[in-house]
Amino acid sequence: MCPVVLLALLFSFLMLLCEITAAINITFHPGSLKKILEEEERSVYFSVSDKTFSEPNEVLYRAISNDPNIIEISNGTYFDYDHNNGSFLVRALFLGKTSIHVVQEVNGTTKAISQPLKVSVVRRVRAISRAFTASVATLVSLNYINMGCALDLSVVQAVLRKPIAPSIGFLSQYAVMPLVAYGLARLLFDNVILQLGLFTFGCSPGGGASNMWTVLLNGNLNLSLTMTFISNLAALGMMPLWLFTLGRSLFSEIATEVPFKNILLSLVSMLIPLGIGLAFQKWLPRVAKFCRRILAPVSIFMILFIIAFGTYANLYMFKLFTWNILIAASANVWLGFFIGCLLSKAFDLKLEDIIAVAVETGVQNTGIAIVLLGFSLEQPEADLAAVVPVAASIMTPIPLLCAYIIMKARRKYFPKAPESRLYVMDDEDEKKVLPTSSSIDSKVLA
Repeated sequence: MCPVVLLALLFSFLMLLCEITAAINITFHPGSLKKILEEEERSVYFSVSDKTFSEPNEVLYRAISNDPNIIEISNGTYFDYDHNNGSFLVRALFLGKTSIHVVQEVNGTTKAISQPLKVSVVRRVRAISRAFTASVATLVSLNYINMGCALDLSVVQAVLRKPIAPSIGFLSQYAVMPLVAYGLARLLFDNVILQLGLFTFGCSPGGGASNMWTVLLNGNLNLSLTMTFISNLAALGMMPLWLFTLGRSLFSEIATEVPFKNILLSLVSMLIPLGIGLAFQKWLPRVAKFCRRILAPVSIFMILFIIAFGTYANLYMFKLFTWNILIAASANVWLGFFIGCLLSKAFDLKLEDIIAVAVETGVQNTGIAIVLLGFSLEQPEADLAAVVPVAASIMTPIPLLCAYIIMKARRKYFPKAPESRLYVMDDEDEKKVLPTSSSIDSKVLA
């Protein structure tokens, strides 16, 4: 066959196909479904303009969900041939974004397809999530009272007069960690939403759990509390600095909003309980002594509670976890521990100070990151971006638990001669000694 004739036939076939497609137009009604809550069902309506005059019994209109795990087409498709209108029922299964098409099938052959109807499924805020947030906030505040009873202001003043350790903590927290998060975001994610989630987490201040882990690992609690306060106070300036400079290369079209109110609230929720603990030291020494003795067991209980309850309350997040999310979250946190330890060792800090700096660097404030994402993004993008901070909070305890188990095992199976310790005793005790730089050595063990 002559090539010219073959090309002419092919061109004619393409023209016929375009004509048929143009003759069939499937459109969704204005105001059709765009956002829907999880577990909600809604009807979606569409219209058909068909100039091909196909017989009704030959034509089938079918709705197709691009991701059946997010949106399910519940009852097939209904079509009113008299008024050229159709409808179908959708059910939201899980948070995310997908699209729906309506296709026209004639004798099993697809003849037309609608433009996509983009749908966002928004998470329904459950009572269990509210209960988790409220219970953790309450328990952390109460445990800060115990920490206030173990706090030695003279040691804090000494730390601030020669702020070598806090400066190292600040450097690792706000100079190194944002760069680490930025590099991991660029390397492991193509999705800008996930990049924003990781970078925001990397710019966040130290979290309150760092103080509890410092207690359990026999670090310097006075230094840890000092760095947590400085870190959260500095977040008022450092988070906007990073987000509006380097962060713009990741999300130039997203209006990022720093949650200053929530950062200040974190500072207040830390300072007031600490002040109550210091008041107990001065006016209720017996109560302060009791609070010091229960600090370690209460910290253990709180960490286990947060891990168990937090995992249960955020079970839905596990469906969104992928290997690159887990790797990025783990690498960001664990590198924080390593960087804080390395910098502290380079400046020849004491072991209890190294522990405090390393833990403070790696344990970041997940809540601040999630609130910032909620302010800056619409749903469900905010929840999708929050997957990274949530994954990081889940991966954070793994190396710390390993360190705690190793520490306990060494004490049990490889005991050493007891070191000389200086305890601060209460007035009714038999002896008084001077405070040390380590809060565990000075007060928690009193």
